[in-house]
Amino acid sequence: MPSRGALALRTAAVLLLALQTAHSRPLVRNVKDHNEYKKLLKHHAEVTGLPVIVDFYSDGCGPCRMVAPVFKQMAEQYKDKAVFAKVDINRNYQTASAEQIRSMPTFKLFLFGKKRDEFSGADTQRLNTMTQQLIRESEAKNIEVTFEALKSFYQEHAPEKMMEMDDKKLQDILDKAGKGGGPGHYGLVKALKQKYKGKAPKTRPRAVPKQETAAEKPASPPSPRGGASKQEANKPNLHLATVEQLEKELSKRREEEAAKKAEAEEDDDDTPSFPIYDRKNRSDVENVVIIGSGPAGLSAAIYASRAGLKPVLVAPPMGGQLQGKGVGVENYPGVNDTTGPNLVHGMQEQAAHFGTVFLQELVVSVDLSSRPFRVRTNETEVKANAMIMATGADSRWLGVPGEYEHRGGGVSSCATCDGFLFADQDVVVIGGGDTAMEDALVLARTSKTVTVIHRRDKFRASKVLAERVLSHEKIKVVWDTEVIEFIGKRVRKSILSKVKKWEVEASRLTSEQIKMKNKKTGEESLFPCTAAFVAIGHDPNTKFVQGQVDMDSNGYIKVVAGSTRTSVEGLFAAGDVADHVYRQAVTSAGTGAMAALDAERWLSEQGFCSAAAAAA
Repeated sequence: MPSRGALALRTAAVLLLALQTAHSRPLVRNVKDHNEYKKLLKHHAEVTGLPVIVDFYSDGCGPCRMVAPVFKQMAEQYKDKAVFAKVDINRNYQTASAEQIRSMPTFKLFLFGKKRDEFSGADTQRLNTMTQQLIRESEAKNIEVTFEALKSFYQEHAPEKMMEMDDKKLQDILDKAGKGGGPGHYGLVKALKQKYKGKAPKTRPRAVPKQETAAEKPASPPSPRGGASKQEANKPNLHLATVEQLEKELSKRREEEAAKKAEAEEDDDDTPSFPIYDRKNRSDVENVVIIGSGPAGLSAAIYASRAGLKPVLVAPPMGGQLQGKGVGVENYPGVNDTTGPNLVHGMQEQAAHFGTVFLQELVVSVDLSSRPFRVRTNETEVKANAMIMATGADSRWLGVPGEYEHRGGGVSSCATCDGFLFADQDVVVIGGGDTAMEDALVLARTSKTVTVIHRRDKFRASKVLAERVLSHEKIKVVWDTEVIEFIGKRVRKSILSKVKKWEVEASRLTSEQIKMKNKKTGEESLFPCTAAFVAIGHDPNTKFVQGQVDMDSNGYIKVVAGSTRTSVEGLFAAGDVADHVYRQAVTSAGTGAMAALDAERWLSEQGFCSAAAAAA
């Protein structure tokens, strides 16, 4: 019977071996800093020869979230043929700045250390096409000419050359082409074919090592004398180690494995695959269609699905304004230490869990003049007995000269999206409400200074946010002042295409970019800064139902006091689309729940739910 010490040794050894094989590289790697980014490109340029596909994204970017599942799908499809990585421009702004990222998502594709393509937007077809093209090129050029193959080639096709060369010179030729194979060997074969009338040495596919762990470091080579490497020599021998040594090594490896597992969980993009609308599996007329994917729409979806209405939620998965907020959510009851995107994400999962089906397309028109209602997207038409409008509101612009021309060149309405571009620089926020306060606080994290320009002598924002802004050491306020112009210039920008290098003109703000006017004195002045963020409110997204339902002068849908009912029977409004006073995530979610309850009662009164239940 084995002794207790022997059993301990055997158990520890088994655990160590298990830990060595348990971890594997996630499909999509999250590049956390610029040093890691450079190592990644260098490793796959020099060691593997695999294409590297990089997605520059932001959690607050709707198209980024839309394309994320496709990016992960491609990573799985082309596993071991290409390397897929992503860079969060808010966390790793050094890489984003070095790569001059100006919009999200931006994709960059590399092969053998050289950038082969770059484009912005969720063009998945182009991404897939270019990835396939680079994979084919990688496979064609990722070849190896062995020493024996090169020697045999010269002996057969250039015996006179062999008279002048020894083994060292042959090895020098291979080393010059690149150790281990790759494009250098491909070039060598091509050159020999041209010189020897199509004849070339035999090749074999380059031995591409499996993707390494975090630092992408190849294993330490053996010592020159054939013994173990220095790194291996420092490790305890499992057969000779004492129980104490094994336990110490086991503890160390457990810590390393825990860190790797945490990295893998973070790196692997776990964007859920929500139930997607498929007309073949649905009835001709839905009980209720919800338009909008913010807190109002998702709250309505949760309540409606729990009531058995099997709702269809129609909207791109952008999550409304809350999705674009990178700041921590502190005023949503029961929610602590999370961000807007995370909160929306949880709502989506909850709605899906209870039976909500998602049609992730943009609504282009709605017909409320006939029954059932008709909702049209670019590709689909859905009929519904009841409808909940939860389309929210969009950012409002000043409408002053230079504002439109310089959007993307220093003028923005999204501090979360574009703030990283102006790290350690002087920026301006225009406005005096909660949106302006939130933007100022977000920018203060990375910018050198933040100046808030407000046209009144006090803020309209909530007391807590206003006090944070006024007490922040990086933030200054200019009162009773309005911006009357954004001043910029046209600059020529060089772009490298596949054919030639060419130039285009683009707008860019000058250092003295803002012309402003004091409302009390009438004095005009130029204010120097690098970027301006317009945060003056929002306009409701109600244009596609204009003229079909009662609205106020600002385009907000009118509802019956104490309810979400509108002037159209069966149409309900929730969230910012009907609220120009509070416009908070929690109030939007509350009215979303109200709209679902109102819709359920109305459907029951009309007999639609009973008919649906009987049909089922």
